[in-house]
Amino acid sequence: MNIKMNPFNPNATVSTNLFAGRTGQILRVITKLEQVKNGMPASFLLSGVRGIGKTALAKLIRNVAGANDDKLGRLNFVTSYYSVENGQDIGSALQFSLNELTDQLPKSAMEVLSSSLGKLFKNGKFSIGVFSAEVETRQSEEVIALKDQMVAVLTKLVETMRSVQQGENKDGVLIIIDELHNVSNLNFCAQLFRGITTTLDVKNKGFVSFILIGYEETLDEFFEHDVSARRLFDVINVDVMPKEEAKEVLVKGFQQIAVTWDKADLDENIMVTGGYPHAIQMIGYNLVDADFDKNIGKDDWKSAIDRTARELQTKEFADMYNFKGKNTLREKILDILAVSTRPLKQKEIADFCDGKNIYQYIAPLKKSHSIRVDPKTDTLELHSHLFKMAILLHIFPRIHEEGYLKNVMEAKS
Repeated sequence: MNIKMNPFNPNATVSTNLFAGRTGQILRVITKLEQVKNGMPASFLLSGVRGIGKTALAKLIRNVAGANDDKLGRLNFVTSYYSVENGQDIGSALQFSLNELTDQLPKSAMEVLSSSLGKLFKNGKFSIGVFSAEVETRQSEEVIALKDQMVAVLTKLVETMRSVQQGENKDGVLIIIDELHNVSNLNFCAQLFRGITTTLDVKNKGFVSFILIGYEETLDEFFEHDVSARRLFDVINVDVMPKEEAKEVLVKGFQQIAVTWDKADLDENIMVTGGYPHAIQMIGYNLVDADFDKNIGKDDWKSAIDRTARELQTKEFADMYNFKGKNTLREKILDILAVSTRPLKQKEIADFCDGKNIYQYIAPLKKSHSIRVDPKTDTLELHSHLFKMAILLHIFPRIHEEGYLKNVMEAKS
């Protein structure tokens, strides 16, 4: 049986060969890492909504940081990536991160660490403290203790990596920690990372960079107890992909499996995804799955859009709209925007809802990214065309059988 290869994988981080765009963010990080290799510390916070491509961007940066490529700054860092589990403390996450670094160290470096770090490094593994679930004053003491342990470990790690024989030495350390919002003691993290980074810099051991990844709303809590830590982090907001970059992702996938595509159809349909990388991957996967003549055409797009919208009802869109339960005023606002052929002002939506108080729902809908606001016209529209399709598929029986939202339909003109 001939199994068709599909280069798109919506259930995994985007592979580097399909990565597109984000040039500005990548160059910004690479430029700073070139400074880190000269002992000038720099760290980053990647923020953005779920499915926006933060992890994929960090994955690409990690590859570049360890590639030792002349065209990409000749960076030769030892790197680690760790995704925090819900309720896990930051000490535990850092311990896992450090231990991943050991897999990339030469035997000579491991021997030096073993002889110089004592109980902090035994049997080829780092062992640092973790937080207890005690009162705030006790946690502050533990932050200081953990900071001192991290400084001791990273100082010796940097010294060792930069002094081993030629060909084994490294430029520095890059530690990536994802799902920052899951950290149980997030409000102490800024203080911890500021302490680590500042102390290493003063000791002339600033060959260390952290990349922390979380949602936009995570940042306020992260900096809550230590606002001065803001100056130590470059905050990089990862937003939706522009049209040309979104098209590039699909084109790379089509080229990889040698299928042709209609450029006009691609240009017309690509932004049904709203520029969200996860939605782009889902559309790409379903386009390839729907194709049987090695040419992506109109019928393939129609099938892929319909299937993707239905799949997203139980995935990303499940948090943005109640597809299974009672249709509340919140859902009705979204229904109206789905049926409308143009963006609407809040008063127009309120009129379609018979003057009911819709305004209490607008801010939460913005925060959940269910709706977008055009600041120039002060009008509202849905997250993406796929979200619109998912809602329309859900309410179509009511429209057909009950005349649901007939007033909106009649007001289209």
